[in-house]
Amino acid sequence: MKKINNFKGFIIEQKWAVVSCIVIAIIGVVGSLFPFYIVYKLLYMLYEKTATEALVIRYSLLAMLGFIINIIGHNISTIISHKTAFKILERMRLVIVEKMVRLPLGTMEMKGSGYFKNLLIDEIERLEYPLAHAIPEVTANLLLPTGIIIVVFLMDWRMGLAIFIPIFLTLIIYFPMYSGIMSVFENTYYKAIENMNSKVIEYIIGIKEIKIFGRSKDAYSKYEESIDNYRDATLRLYNKMYYVSSPAFILLSSTLAGVIIVGGSLYVHGRLPFHMLLFTMIVAVGIGSPILKFLEFMDNLFHIKNGNRLLKEVLNLEELHERNKMRVDLPHKDIVLENVSFAYGDSNVLHDVDLIFKENQKTALVGPSGSGKSTIANLLARFWDVRQGTITLGGVNYRDIPLSQLMENINYVTQDPFLFNISIKENIRMGKQDATDEEVYEAAKQALCHDFIMALQEGYDTLVGHAGAKLSGGQRQRIIIARAILRNAPILILDEATAFADMENQEKLQKSIQALCKEKTLIIIAHRLATISKCDQIIVMNRGEVEDVGTHEGLLASSPLYQQLWNIFMANNSTHIIEERRKEHV
Repeated sequence: MKKINNFKGFIIEQKWAVVSCIVIAIIGVVGSLFPFYIVYKLLYMLYEKTATEALVIRYSLLAMLGFIINIIGHNISTIISHKTAFKILERMRLVIVEKMVRLPLGTMEMKGSGYFKNLLIDEIERLEYPLAHAIPEVTANLLLPTGIIIVVFLMDWRMGLAIFIPIFLTLIIYFPMYSGIMSVFENTYYKAIENMNSKVIEYIIGIKEIKIFGRSKDAYSKYEESIDNYRDATLRLYNKMYYVSSPAFILLSSTLAGVIIVGGSLYVHGRLPFHMLLFTMIVAVGIGSPILKFLEFMDNLFHIKNGNRLLKEVLNLEELHERNKMRVDLPHKDIVLENVSFAYGDSNVLHDVDLIFKENQKTALVGPSGSGKSTIANLLARFWDVRQGTITLGGVNYRDIPLSQLMENINYVTQDPFLFNISIKENIRMGKQDATDEEVYEAAKQALCHDFIMALQEGYDTLVGHAGAKLSGGQRQRIIIARAILRNAPILILDEATAFADMENQEKLQKSIQALCKEKTLIIIAHRLATISKCDQIIVMNRGEVEDVGTHEGLLASSPLYQQLWNIFMANNSTHIIEERRKEHV
């Protein structure tokens, strides 16, 4: 399927539905023009005194038929346009979400959740009205007055001009002023919406920290300020719109006055029959309404333009490079980093790193905060691409391995477990979509979470709440480990997986991780150095560079930085044990 990167591309995908909608809408418009012609014929016959009761009834039925055609055409066109609109909106959201999956994690974090929430929900929803109503309503509100003016011109060019000139003046005054509002939309209104959405998401996500640190007043004031900015931007926008639309409304209202002046003058001088004057006055009364609706609808072009801008912006973001879509042969599972450098924006965090993670060996990454440990883990999981150097798996460059195949080989368990608000069973089953219930239960048993799950009222069918809020941190972590066990990828990355566990959960988590790590290439990032003392290889990172590599005993003898980290750990661990024992005796 052809890659789409703008609003027009989504419309083209539904082009036949759009064409059929336009054709049916035009048929409806033709039906709406027919009664005007019937009115003219009746007025002419009444004026000439040639009308009979049978003719009046016949023409009235024909006029009614025109109304029926108009209503049926409009309704069918509207139904098709709504179905088409929702298909387009659905497709937009799916394409954006698929794009998000292919974006580097850094790009997602830079844009922020408020940005994507605004695009996926608010901005795309604003496109529903123009998409669903544009074809039937704009078609009718544009073609109907155009058709009427043509009919009047064919009957009497003078009266045609009397109707056309006010409408023409309205358009040439309205559109230049209308274009000037575009900058207000782009520079203030939409920016105010994006800022408000960002502050709302930030306020909701950070509510716990706001309460803990007593910053509710400051946080609320920023949230309130964003709402005030949105209110002010909206009021400024509507004030400008009223300023633009008022002259248009006045000019359109003068259409009837122009017809009366021109037509009345011609009639008085005997140069216009009365039935033509009466017909033109009726037309002048009715022609302003559809044009006003058309002008009101023009406001939606701002939403279309802004939606198109955001779509192009997101869909043209640089993706993780995937040079090959075909599965490749991986003769082994060694991961090798050669001359790898990486930066977050202008901040360099890795400098010419060379590392080897051997298949079926346990490797630990340690070092002070900010030394680059988690960055290496993120690069290994390919949340980002290296800026310089290469990473290979089985001798194959990461960028030559399809993302789906790479993810089949790598499991990533973080210190901040996230669960979806679905059942525990389905959260675990995410590790293997086709897993049987028995396989899910077995994975849970190996992760030591089967017992607490069965103690819940709904067991494995228990909904975990938003982000797993109904479960404790240790319980969430063990469910994540059960998911990873079920997935059974050959390479496992543990990023501080037990960093925030209490003493009781620490032991259970360690046993869960032991079950998860069997016969796998294991890469651990940990501050609790006791958990890595048995690793085959320990890599000591410092300021984005590899300072030392060796075993626990070897590094204690040769690496000053590792000795320092070990001493700090032992001191903190002793204090923690004493505190735990004190609590037990209280």
